Amino acid sequence: MAGISRGSEGTWSTRDLILLEASRLFATRGFRGTSTRDICAAVGIRQPSLYSHFASKQSIAEELLRRDLTLAIEALERVHRDGGGPAVELYRYLRWEITYDIEDPFDKRALYNAEILELPELDSCRNLLETCSAQIEAVLRQGIATGDFIDLDVVFLRRTIDAISIEAMRGSVDQTPIVDQPDLAATLVTRALLRDTARIDAVRREAHARGL
Repeated sequence: MAGISRGSEGTWSTRDLILLEASRLFATRGFRGTSTRDICAAVGIRQPSLYSHFASKQSIAEELLRRDLTLAIEALERVHRDGGGPAVELYRYLRWEITYDIEDPFDKRALYNAEILELPELDSCRNLLETCSAQIEAVLRQGIATGDFIDLDVVFLRRTIDAISIEAMRGSVDQTPIVDQPDLAATLVTRALLRDTARIDAVRREAHARGL
């Protein structure tokens, strides 16, 4: 799906349009409330065309989730590889995550609901989600161990980060952008965790110097 961006639907392949319309229908009608006929009608194709790209509705959800989680894992691996310490890594990841959630044309609001995540066919996606969560928690644990971060439950902190990401997804669909939202979110979370909050400006400068 490289090269896909919001507002460029006229140049998309049929496969990508199926994913786009399915994501929107899952978000508004629910996964169970959406049929393959509904998706075909939204795209303007017949069912044989859909089945030439996807074997089932579940496989559509699987691809949407796999794409989303793979990109997040790659971003976490990249910021960790670049270094800079836990605070800079966390800031960079959060800034990337919120930017991506705002710019991504797919409506991901339903993807992380139990209705989809608990589908038996999605074991591979659940494994990716566990990997992604573990990577975020590892950054938080490292920050606590080095004394950079205050000592709080890392699962609670990771869920807080997830909630901020979900809010960014909602805002992007509702078209209620907030100026500098990625930096605001990254600054808010990182400053809240720092033992020495006066370091936040230095963390921001280094994170920006290293890029997304």
